Amino acid sequence: MKALPFLAASLALIAIAVADKPVNPCCSFPCQNRGVCLNGKEPGSYTCDCGNLPFYGKHCETPYLWTRLTRWLRPSPDTLHNWLVSDSLKWWWGIVNKVTFLHNMIIRVVYQTRAEILDTPPLYETVHGYPTIAATTNHTQYARCLPPVPLDCPTPMGIKGKKELPDVDYLLKTFFTREKFRPDPQGSSVLMTFFAQHFTHMFFKTDYGKSPGSTWSGHGVDVTSIYGSNVSDENSLRSFKGGKLKMQVLNGEDFPMYAKDTPVYMTYPGGVPKESQFALGHPFFGLLPGLFLYQTIWMREHNRVCDILKEEHPDWDDERLFQTGKLVILGETIRIVIEDYVQHLAGYYVKVAFKPEVLFGYPFQ
Repeated sequence: MKALPFLAASLALIAIAVADKPVNPCCSFPCQNRGVCLNGKEPGSYTCDCGNLPFYGKHCETPYLWTRLTRWLRPSPDTLHNWLVSDSLKWWWGIVNKVTFLHNMIIRVVYQTRAEILDTPPLYETVHGYPTIAATTNHTQYARCLPPVPLDCPTPMGIKGKKELPDVDYLLKTFFTREKFRPDPQGSSVLMTFFAQHFTHMFFKTDYGKSPGSTWSGHGVDVTSIYGSNVSDENSLRSFKGGKLKMQVLNGEDFPMYAKDTPVYMTYPGGVPKESQFALGHPFFGLLPGLFLYQTIWMREHNRVCDILKEEHPDWDDERLFQTGKLVILGETIRIVIEDYVQHLAGYYVKVAFKPEVLFGYPFQ
């Protein structure tokens, strides 16, 4: 009992020391234009690393002369966007869409301007709060566009906001629960959201066995959501005949196989028998009807493409038909995403086109 006063006094001293400790200045994100905040030698001091940036100054706030000229001559991303969606310029974009060299030039500018918004290659990943090479090379981690908030900051947002983040369920109910139907201003349907989810799960695949920041796939568009994340699952989904995927006929139409006949890992709710589970390229694509819909469409399309390839190249074996069909499906995916999905979301009057050749000869990550 005699030790209690001493313990209380020690805790009080620790509390005072913690209270007097200066706040990490990087918590306020003082560096501008993607400058990296670094703590200084003295407590409470910091420097901004402006290396490889077209800006300098204490906070990387001052543009170099060439940067000033470029900014003056080249429109900002916001200005370019406003031009592309302007009703008063719709007539001009109609002309651009019909003149190939003008259209190619505008598409190149759109590609470059949108890409410059993000760091490429990325600086950050989900394990460290500072730039690492793993952000580019370690594909088992998610890459980050923005630096994470330092762990020793007063609030989860740095220096502002509440000290505790609100409950996720509360946010979902507050922002996503609607009492009445509200049509999307751009005319998007529910099927569009399912298409987006099916597409993004090619590169958003959280490995919950490790951490929310870990992923079990590559970082790019690789159509693994259609064919499976590894060779074993891919082989399970293949028929090894004519390059095609396994399908079964239900009510006169082709559908994916049941999991009992095609051993791939699926995450159905408990109680759903194997006889009622479908074998798909992604573990939870059987949970939502929209995801199942697009999975079925893409599997049917792969087999249709293989029939065409077989007719054009009767000498090709099963392996070449499958691998080439997979390449075609990847190309179709990219074209649909850019020319339909992105076009719809952007609302541009200029036709967004998949034209990688317009970037040949130009620096582009």
